[in-house]
Amino acid sequence: MNTTGMQTIFGLFSVQRQTGLPYLTYKKPVAFPPSILLCNNRFSGTIPSGIHHLSILMALDFSHNLLTGSIPPSLANITSLETLDLSYNNLSGSIPSALANLTFLSNFNVAYNNLSGHIPLGTQFETFSSSSYQGNPGLCGAPSLNNCTSKLPTALYQPHSRGTRHVAILLPVFIVAGMFVIALFITWWMLCRKNAVHHGYGSSREFDDPVSLNETQHASIHFLYNHQKLTVADIIKATNNFDSTHIVGCGGFGLVYRADLEDGTRLAIKKLTGDCGQMEREFRAEVEALSKAQHKNLVPLQGFLQIGTAKLLIYSFMENGSLDYWLHERSDGGALLGWSTRLKIAQAAAAGLAYLHQICNPHIVHRDIKSSNILLDENFEAHLADFGLARLMMSTQTHVTTELVGTLGYIPPEYGEKSNATPRGDVYSFGVVLLELLTGKRPVDVCQSKESSDLVAWVQKCKNDSTLYELFDSLLRDTGHEEQMQRVLSIACLCINRDPSKRPSIKEVASLLDQV
Repeated sequence: MNTTGMQTIFGLFSVQRQTGLPYLTYKKPVAFPPSILLCNNRFSGTIPSGIHHLSILMALDFSHNLLTGSIPPSLANITSLETLDLSYNNLSGSIPSALANLTFLSNFNVAYNNLSGHIPLGTQFETFSSSSYQGNPGLCGAPSLNNCTSKLPTALYQPHSRGTRHVAILLPVFIVAGMFVIALFITWWMLCRKNAVHHGYGSSREFDDPVSLNETQHASIHFLYNHQKLTVADIIKATNNFDSTHIVGCGGFGLVYRADLEDGTRLAIKKLTGDCGQMEREFRAEVEALSKAQHKNLVPLQGFLQIGTAKLLIYSFMENGSLDYWLHERSDGGALLGWSTRLKIAQAAAAGLAYLHQICNPHIVHRDIKSSNILLDENFEAHLADFGLARLMMSTQTHVTTELVGTLGYIPPEYGEKSNATPRGDVYSFGVVLLELLTGKRPVDVCQSKESSDLVAWVQKCKNDSTLYELFDSLLRDTGHEEQMQRVLSIACLCINRDPSKRPSIKEVASLLDQV
């Protein structure tokens, strides 16, 4: 396939993300991380010049094709890029130095091309192994590759006597010139290192004044309530430079990384996908407003981090991952979540959502209530995650958001007729979570028959057929809690009423659950 075919595929990727990535332990992905994976397709031609417009792309794999031409420097504009694999092609020219600006690039491979020149200096390029560059005899500068300052002009290798006399005459000149180049290189490297430290990489200097620092530099960190003395370098080290092995979840708003601090504590770092559409001052104001939502059943937002144009949120880490993981992913998870634990989780999640809807100022519509957004701490206490991110990512809109966001199986039916997200929409989604707790089933399961693949429709059918016993999770049957489970089922059915006006408020739902 030629480049025209690739352009067509890119057009499709620009309007729709892939889905279907296996669910992760910490948090189920709402959508596959924006990726273009086109290896082993015998594509020919050059890398399309317009690919840099896919600014939210996280992975780009063109390996094992027949691509020619140079690597576009404009790839550096894809600031969210974490994986770039161009190996086994016929690319020529140098590796653009601008790629050193890809702060989150953790997987890089250009092996077996026809590349030449110096490998860009930068934090991430210093960590890539020599296998990422092998098969390019003209490349220099990386471990196990040629030394860029050691190559001598081909004239020095002429065998005839006249050439030998020229070598004898020119050799001192080249030695002096080589020493001069080495001195320049060392000076430049030191300046680069100084600049890197100045921007927060490799520095142990604490950011005592994040406001003034952020006005003059491209890297800053700010904690909102506690007084942790962490630097940007500490966060990069704690996530191993945002390595893919530290990814614990992903969703519509970005990837979540586990940060392992030196004192043994952990943080969750959410790297927001794409452009938040805000100036630095506006973004900080939004984060600080969001941080005022403080409740024991919300995942605490501790601060935010900015590296260049990339914006990251710092949360407390929830040791037991998501409810989705325990109900649907872990083989023994359902058995470990007895009915009393499930009821406790439902009550806590309802309390957190009630706070967002009615106490928090301004009130917050979550818009993506689901089991993977209910995280569990070391005591299996439930905490709502990802609240308020819709407002943060869409700064030009009011807090009564208008863009449809949600997850298949949890989206209330009225969202297909109008676009405004409402508190009653959150109640519907919460009702679906209650059904998950009762049945142990996913909201949508394509592996099931058509009659039972949709959880809401299946539950309503079971109610109409008076087969409630079959409805409950087999792990919960005959445990002596049937009366409580039926009461929670009745609450769930109130929440999933197709008519929003007939649904209870989340405050009423929380009160009903507390009375079970």
